Amino acid sequence: MKQNNNEVVSILKEIRSILLDKKCEDINFLDLQDVNSYLTYFVIATAKTNTQARSTAREIDKYMKPLRKSKGIQTRSVTGNSVAKDDSGWLLLDYGDILVHVMEADVRSYYNLERLWGDAKTMELDSIS
Repeated sequence: MKQNNNEVVSILKEIRSILLDKKCEDINFLDLQDVNSYLTYFVIATAKTNTQARSTAREIDKYMKPLRKSKGIQTRSVTGNSVAKDDSGWLLLDYGDILVHVMEADVRSYYNLERLWGDAKTMELDSIS
């Protein structure tokens, strides 16, 4: 995908908007460019239920679908859509440079991605122009 910074920030802001509309909580954005050669951005959010997580994943994928052609974004994996009855508590949407993790609270606490990727920069989207 390799979008310019303004395009990426715009996409991340829209993903945040969807997460907020779907009532997800504890939304974090990690910039992994300086700590990993093949991962760029993580979006991590908490959903209260598996149904909420699946609904959120579908909505994000619906937003990303037209960007596949217009911006060359690849969808590598979208577990929320292809596994309709997934009950792992963790849905991953892989769009190449942007990976969106929608997790139930207990799963998020257990895997603690923010700690695992503790060297990554936390992004404050509102402070980026």
